[in-house]
Amino acid sequence: MNPPDTDIRRVLIIAKTYPELSSKYGETVCTAAVDEEGTPLRLYPIPFRYLDGPQRFQRYQWVSLSLTKSQHDLRPESYSLHPESITLGSTMPPTPDEWGKRADSVLKSQLWQYASMKALFRAQREHSYSLAFIRPLAINGVSARKRTTHDAETFEQKLRWLKERNANARLQLELFENTMPPRMKHLEFVDERVCVDWRCADEDCAGHSMQVLDWEICELARKNGLDAAINKVRVLLDLERYRSAFFLGNFFMYPASFAIIGLWYPRRSTRLF
Repeated sequence: MNPPDTDIRRVLIIAKTYPELSSKYGETVCTAAVDEEGTPLRLYPIPFRYLDGPQRFQRYQWVSLSLTKSQHDLRPESYSLHPESITLGSTMPPTPDEWGKRADSVLKSQLWQYASMKALFRAQREHSYSLAFIRPLAINGVSARKRTTHDAETFEQKLRWLKERNANARLQLELFENTMPPRMKHLEFVDERVCVDWRCADEDCAGHSMQVLDWEICELARKNGLDAAINKVRVLLDLERYRSAFFLGNFFMYPASFAIIGLWYPRRSTRLF
C-alpha cells in the first residue's frame, strides 16, 4: 500500500543524466519528466542501470509511478519514487510529426519556459524553480571541459566506500539499500565533459557556458571519444537546421548554477508550401 502522501502519476520522460555515485543511494540517475498537465518534475533517485527490463524507460515514453514530494530536496520540482512502482506506457511514435506530438506534452505549460537566463535566475531566487526549457539565440562554441581533481577524488572515495558496503551486504545476503543488486556494476569516471557556450535572448547577455550532463552525450563520449560527442552536439545545435533548445537543471548544492540535462532539436521545415 502506498503511503498517504504518495501519488500515482503518469509522466513523460524527457531527459536523464549520466549516472552519479551517491553515498546514500548508490548509483543514481537524475531524470526529468513532465506530467499530463505539462508540469516539470525531477525524479530521484533512479538506479537506472539496475532496473528490470519491464521498468527500463526510454526518453519520450509515458510511465506511471508512485511519487512522493522529496523531504530533503525543497526544490518544487523534486520528487522521490519507488523504482519498483514504474510501469511503462506508450512512446512517441517515430512519425514526421514526432516533435509536434512531443511539443504538445513537453511544452504544454508555459510556467517553465523562459526567454532568457535573467528570467530563469529571477524565478530561481524567488520561487526556487530549478528546471527550465530555453532556446538559445546563438551558439558561440562547443568544446571540452576538464573535470576537477576534486571531482575525480570524490568519485573514487564514494566508489571505494560503496564497494565495501556492498560487499558487507552480500555477506549478510541483503540487497544494497533496496535499490541495487548484490553485485555492483562497473561505472567509469568520465574526466571530460562537453561544454556549450551560448547566448540567450536577453539584449544584455554576455554569454553562458554550461556543461552537458545528458546521458546519451556522455555515453557517446565514453564509448567513441570526446570528439564524437562534441561533433554530435554541434550538429544538433546548428540553429539553421534545428529549432534547438535546452532542458536545464540546477545543482542541489549550487542552486544558481545550471547545466544542460537534455537537448531539444526538431528540424526546421524546408517546405516552401
